Amino acid sequence: MSTTESIEDYMEAMTRLNEKKIKLSTTNIAKELGVSPASASEMLKKLNEKGYISYKPYKRIKLTKKGKALGKRILERHRLIERFLLKIGLSKNKIHEEAHKLEHTISNELEKLIKSEVDRHYKKGIISLIDLKPGQKGEIIAINVGFGAKKRLEEMGLLPGTKIKVTKNAPFGGPIEIFTRGFRLALGRGLAQRIFVKVES
Repeated sequence: MSTTESIEDYMEAMTRLNEKKIKLSTTNIAKELGVSPASASEMLKKLNEKGYISYKPYKRIKLTKKGKALGKRILERHRLIERFLLKIGLSKNKIHEEAHKLEHTISNELEKLIKSEVDRHYKKGIISLIDLKPGQKGEIIAINVGFGAKKRLEEMGLLPGTKIKVTKNAPFGGPIEIFTRGFRLALGRGLAQRIFVKVES
């Protein structure tokens, strides 16, 4: 069954919130999407009817198996496109916005071609921070996050050119711990996945 752009946006947003360990509430979802709580509430009712979520007003919102699968797929497609746009040299402050436009329109065939090209490129040693193993070192090449998150990372000293070493990569959604500039830092997996590093051989 085909899905609409709105459904995909909501499922992607809720998947992001789950990654960040943020409660799935009407207020939080509305904030993530930049819509009014009233609009979010109406859409959540529709998603509940379609079987993507378990939702009752003022009760906890949960993704169903169907909802988790769709949210994961859209978010993975978004991040794949971001990596491709980074590779071809698009300005970093435009990557997220352009990836959002493309994630709803590219065909499965084009997605496979993009993945093939991205995989070929990243075999050269540039990978997501989330893929580094404990003990591995690298240099930050690019950070594809929003303005607020980017500012927080800058305050932590994480900028393109910064050398880092992974000290712990916790499984099952746990944080990634790194050592840089004499400090140990813990990063959520959703954030770490959007930091790209060139691995030291």
